[in-house]
Amino acid sequence: MIELLIPLLGFILISTITPGPNNLLLATSGMRFGVRATMPHVLGIQMGIYTMTVLCGLGMGQLLLALPDAIIGMKIFGSMYLVYLAWKIMGFRLAETTSDILRPMTTLEAGLFQFANPKAWFMTTTGVSLAIPVGDSATVAVICFCLGFATLGLACNYAWVLTGSLLQGWLGHPRYGLWINGLLALLTLLTVIMFWLSE
Repeated sequence: MIELLIPLLGFILISTITPGPNNLLLATSGMRFGVRATMPHVLGIQMGIYTMTVLCGLGMGQLLLALPDAIIGMKIFGSMYLVYLAWKIMGFRLAETTSDILRPMTTLEAGLFQFANPKAWFMTTTGVSLAIPVGDSATVAVICFCLGFATLGLACNYAWVLTGSLLQGWLGHPRYGLWINGLLALLTLLTVIMFWLSE
């Protein structure tokens, strides 16, 4: 059992600790709004991944990944959303009214974003496939992957939020704040490239 769990947990760790749309957005939110205000975003990622894992256990993940038009649609929607976020990140410091100030992503928004994230579909589909040998059934595979993501995935998400929050003090600096906003916007735009390079 342990020898079967190690590849699954390794896959979850690598998938959730490496840079990607979710982690970059979490770091940005952690920097702007702090850890506590970003926790609904983290919860939304968790809920979205759990839901997608159940759907993958029912076979939807493989079906979706086999449809080129569906993948292209997800990439277009995800890319448009990320470009919008990059624009807002750069414009944040120029906002003069409170109505223009960004707010953290809600649980629902973060959960729905997972369905437009090709990396999330790849992760859940592959994760369920790796988990099936553990219990020889899709149900056990879904449970194993969700438990792994609830521990390792949650810890990795929190680490990115914490990293962002540690840079909060620099964001308000008149010189460094603009550079940090520019870097975050650039990294967000780079995830658009990652969308189109992912299979």
